Amino acid sequence: MYEKKNNINRLNGLTGLILTAFACIVTIFSQNIVTHVLFVLWLFILLIYFGLVRQSIIYLTVYLLTIFWLTRLVPLGIKFPSPMLFGMIYKFIVPIMAAYLTSKIPSGKVIAVFQKLPIPKNIILILIVMIRFAPTVTGELKAIKEAMKVRGFIGDFRKIMFHPLKTLEYAVVPIIFRAIKVGDELAAASIVRGVDNPCRKESYYSNRLGYVDYMILAISLLMGIMAIGY
Repeated sequence: MYEKKNNINRLNGLTGLILTAFACIVTIFSQNIVTHVLFVLWLFILLIYFGLVRQSIIYLTVYLLTIFWLTRLVPLGIKFPSPMLFGMIYKFIVPIMAAYLTSKIPSGKVIAVFQKLPIPKNIILILIVMIRFAPTVTGELKAIKEAMKVRGFIGDFRKIMFHPLKTLEYAVVPIIFRAIKVGDELAAASIVRGVDNPCRKESYYSNRLGYVDYMILAISLLMGIMAIGY
């Protein structure tokens, strides 16, 4: 398990961004359900390889249920839940899987990619805050959830059912205040580290693609061409 968790550190941030772009193109232009399924299976294999087993199984299960509903039950006249909902899941599951893998890449690698692009400094600052913000807020949510469990606000299904507004209040109010504070802290930290300085910056992470990156991009390109062309 230790080796699998470290596999994600071998993935370049540029690879994750290109893979996500491939996934978006495939989900827009793919018309063949068979090649679409093959691309999803490829993303499933990637998630497994990089140690994201639980999430990959969840995504694949949801996708297969969606395919079953659209191809088997909808033709029988079953209209609830809405076929439009399952159609959206069918389309969006591909970029979601790729984006989830990209989100697990160390944020410093992704930031290093943006710093090499000809993007205005103000936009880079916004992107850096956004990239750092999501995992930080996720950690804050976990901490709030554990605090609510200790205080007995969640964990009992009856309390959640009979006092939904109170449960929502205990969850939303802390995360709003923490999100505001985290956003300010991240922006201040970025400025202190010189993100808005016009001089050329070097990153701790290398932007060179390794053989794993080239292999993933080559197979993804091949699978994407198959999904779009057939």
